[in-house]
Amino acid sequence: MTPIKLNLPILGQPNPSEPRDIHLVGRYALGVTWADDHSSIYPFDRLRLDDPALATAPPPELTEAMTWPRDIKKLPDGLRVTWTDGHESLYPYAELRARCRCAGCTGGH
Repeated sequence: MTPIKLNLPILGQPNPSEPRDIHLVGRYALGVTWADDHSSIYPFDRLRLDDPALATAPPPELTEAMTWPRDIKKLPDGLRVTWTDGHESLYPYAELRARCRCAGCTGGH
């Protein structure tokens, strides 16, 4: 059984789901440094497949236009990505943090 990550703030500690910095990592990924100094990297193609709006639909076959962001905006309720094919995705920060695939978050080494 996989443990559930709650990302609950601890009294006096920064909210782990608050982004401190959002930046590009190379040409094909987005990096987020969270308020608790944890860093996450999200490849654009994986980010597009993880679009919350697609949660109930079968994953699309991605084209290059579908995985290239035209605009990335930090909003109060989440990160909005507008893709070059015109689709907009909104990633609530808590959900984005929960999708971190680093070794520390996935139990890897």
